[in-house]
Amino acid sequence: MAQDLINLKEYGVITFHSTSHALKAEKTLKKKQREIMVVPTLREISSSCGLSLKFRPQLLPAIYGDLLADQIPMDGIYSVEMQGRKNQVRKIEPEEI
Repeated sequence: MAQDLINLKEYGVITFHSTSHALKAEKTLKKKQREIMVVPTLREISSSCGLSLKFRPQLLPAIYGDLLADQIPMDGIYSVEMQGRKNQVRKIEPEEI
């Protein structure tokens, strides 16, 4: 499961204001058996926390809903596509979800 996430060429990332928020999000989502992975925040994304959640793009609505329901503050939501050795990053606004 986690090995599959490592090799994704297109994926979603959620950043947080603090490490404690990232870890709380991980705990919440793992309890709901969501396929996520805690990863270092990408260089292309500016964030106050060095940890982010990585997930399959199609899971975004469910993951976003779970985090809202548990009142876990999110810093940003991004779509990432690997092109060669570079990441193309696009910020996703909540109204797009």
